[in-house]
Amino acid sequence: MRVSGPLAPALPSILFPALSDGWLSHAARVGGLVDPSSGETVDEALGLLMRAPRSYTGEDVFEIQCHGSPLVLERVLRICLERGCRAARPGEFTLRAFLNGRMDLAQAEAVIDVVRARSNASLDLAVRQLEGRLSRRIDPIRSDLVGLLARVEAMIDFVEEDVPPELDEASIERLEHAQRAVQTLLEGAEQGIVLREGATLAIVGSPNVGKSSIMNALLGLERSIVTPIAGTTRDTVEETLQVRGVPFRTVDTAGITISEDVVERIGVERSRRAIEGADVVLLVLDRSRALSASDTVALEAVSGQSHNGHAARVVVTLNKSDLPDALGRPSFDGLVPTSVVESSTVLEDGMEAIREALEEAALGGERHEFVVANVRHQDALRRCDESLGAVFEGLKSSVPLDLVSFDLRAAVQALGEITGQNVDDELLDRIFREFCIGK
Repeated sequence: MRVSGPLAPALPSILFPALSDGWLSHAARVGGLVDPSSGETVDEALGLLMRAPRSYTGEDVFEIQCHGSPLVLERVLRICLERGCRAARPGEFTLRAFLNGRMDLAQAEAVIDVVRARSNASLDLAVRQLEGRLSRRIDPIRSDLVGLLARVEAMIDFVEEDVPPELDEASIERLEHAQRAVQTLLEGAEQGIVLREGATLAIVGSPNVGKSSIMNALLGLERSIVTPIAGTTRDTVEETLQVRGVPFRTVDTAGITISEDVVERIGVERSRRAIEGADVVLLVLDRSRALSASDTVALEAVSGQSHNGHAARVVVTLNKSDLPDALGRPSFDGLVPTSVVESSTVLEDGMEAIREALEEAALGGERHEFVVANVRHQDALRRCDESLGAVFEGLKSSVPLDLVSFDLRAAVQALGEITGQNVDDELLDRIFREFCIGK
């Protein structure tokens, strides 16, 4: 239980009457937690008083650590409510931390990203943002643009004074530097979304090429049934996995083949739909046998999506590399895979090439050193970049400086939305209502 606000310092003596007054800040104490209305001991608990401003919210905070019984927690909550407290709204503790200057808005949003992280990569991104790494990149860009905006407005206000009527070369260079910095942050936007939200992976191929074995190997557990009998997987099998920190929503599909079996045909149709909805397609071919008619059908299914403008990136793996090669290097007519690798689920390092290829396909290339993963931040950066582009266009076309200043101000405001310098109540409400209670 956590209480923040002006009532917090009064609660220790009310809830722990046997402990002496004069609770020290940031010093935990243990004792009987008492219901003051009845005098009954509710639990033996820990109490921790944290005086402002050295607390999460920047206010006085009293934290109570009880045993895990919901009945105990409900009773303690009732006692606090009877003493003038109220239940916190979703995200209110973090909102108060932002309003009290304990963190900026980008850091506040990182709290919920930490809670919701679904992979090591997304957790790392959230922790970096919580540490203020994004803010430290945004702040100097915004500060420089504010200085340039002040200079432009001075030119407008003091046109008859001793102020030059146009931006000098140094100011233009500062604008160019700011735009390059914004564009650098945007370069990893796609990777940021993938690392934060994950990508959809469809594992496809003809029957009995090892699709389910590959999925099990990537998962590290026996999720899909594997037998020597072709067509064991008759429907799609879905699972979530991590490949080098990248989260994938993975679909192990039924073998794509020509069949008169009604159930098998339904499974094949679902496999085709899985290809259509995938961000990355892993096409599996059996290296130990010659290319079959079913392999050709599977190739055509993946190639057909490419012809239809499907954006999925395709990785081809020549599986069962532990066996003699009877496949050679097949022709991929109509298909341009991002990579072709060999794999084996029985060799010690037989899956490393697949993992590397899947990571590169999902991220669209090598991983950027720093990426912006939040969609709201990406939108603000794009608007800043567009506004700076309009500034340069205006200067090139000799547009009046008062009009140029509007675009420059829009760029400054867009960056301010990320860290919270320019933010309204509606935006704050939209952000913090996504939080859970107690954060």
